Amino acid sequence: MTNEDILLIAGPQGRDEELVAAAAAHHPQRVTVLIEADDPNWGWSERRIASTRRDRLAALLTSVETATGATVVGLVGDPAALTLGGFDAIVGSSTYLRSAA
Repeated sequence: MTNEDILLIAGPQGRDEELVAAAAAHHPQRVTVLIEADDPNWGWSERRIASTRRDRLAALLTSVETATGATVVGLVGDPAALTLGGFDAIVGSSTYLRSAA
């Protein structure tokens, strides 16, 4: 299956390898990686949790790009704030998979 533009929603840690494999199965051209978190300061805060989120996002971006060859962008935030209809496929959180259908 080929889906040009996909959203990968990363919830709790521990499933990242599975999510990357699921994204690769779509053979995407573009991937948006979203780490679910309510943390508007994640990009600059020196708190440990913000640093951990940045490190996780960097690892996911690298893994997805390596596995798919796609253009990859990433952010941390609430999936409800995104227009989910703009993606050909959504990989990750089952809550948003149901709401996008």
